[in-house]
Amino acid sequence: MIKYSDISVVLQGAIDRKLTPKCLKSIRKYLPYAEIILSTWENSQTDGLDYDILLLNHDPGGFKHDFALYNKKSSINNFNRQLVSTKSGVQKSSRQYCLKLRSDLVLNNSNFLKYWDKFNKQNEEYKIFKHRVLCSSIYSREYSCNITGNSLPTPFHPSDFWFFGLTEDLKDYFCACPMQTREEASNWTFKYPNRLPYSSMLWKFAPEQFFCVNWVKKHYPNIQFYDWSDWNPENIEFSNNILYNNFIFLDYEQSGIYSDKHSEAIKNIYKINGLITFRHFQHQYKQYCNGTYKYIKDASFYKYKLKQHYRTFMLPFRYIKSWIGEIFSLLYYFFAVIFSSIFGVNNHDRK
Repeated sequence: MIKYSDISVVLQGAIDRKLTPKCLKSIRKYLPYAEIILSTWENSQTDGLDYDILLLNHDPGGFKHDFALYNKKSSINNFNRQLVSTKSGVQKSSRQYCLKLRSDLVLNNSNFLKYWDKFNKQNEEYKIFKHRVLCSSIYSREYSCNITGNSLPTPFHPSDFWFFGLTEDLKDYFCACPMQTREEASNWTFKYPNRLPYSSMLWKFAPEQFFCVNWVKKHYPNIQFYDWSDWNPENIEFSNNILYNNFIFLDYEQSGIYSDKHSEAIKNIYKINGLITFRHFQHQYKQYCNGTYKYIKDASFYKYKLKQHYRTFMLPFRYIKSWIGEIFSLLYYFFAVIFSSIFGVNNHDRK
């Protein structure tokens, strides 16, 4: 069992006046005696917030990110902000284990700790972390999820919402990652422009990939992955070996770590194509790590399938209900015509 007192919690990012206090309160409740490090920006309003260590970082700013398909729209690529606040907090962590959280997430329990030693089989050829790191299934991807339905590979794409692992492993993952240049953050010249997972995104890598690719390159310098359009069977297979030998992907059902801003994604996780759900992770773990693995019962998946089959089962009854309504409408107007013909009653007579 992991002692709460052996955990450093890094809360990184801008202060959300509604969610950050809730997050801090939930950490005190579900991880008592853990060290809380709030890593945010200079001049942030931190009055009344409950933390142990406060890090006020210089804000590096973001890069304007134009969308290729929607010329009138743009956003800010905040990767460097995430990197600075995360790296600062993780470097300051003094305890054996570290939980890295976005400042707008909330703990509803500490269930994620139950999975720490659940998946012990690994292929030593692809093992980098000293111990597997737990992370969120929300936006951990194998494939993109396009509106057109044309999913394309997205190698090296574990979610960056939260991580839990040995502090030395998280330092290895985050602290050697370089800052993005303006060119990498937007308006990148792609190797294969017709093979972009999301054609509207002009960054070299998605933020999640940027962390992971730079970490992998540190340990495997010969990896060939120029940008996120540069996928092929070899680096896809290599990515799968890295992901499924170093991470454990948990849904909200298993982790208890909630995002109010992404509640729809949590609710509909099995409807989003390409995500590495807990069930899919188990399938891939069996394939890449342990051929004799027996699945852990996944209540969220079975609830989803139950609702799916219930909707299919009820579909004919919806048509029957509509059909019965049409029958009554038909009879009503039929007798209305007969009645008006016999008695000569119409709207003009009523007037």
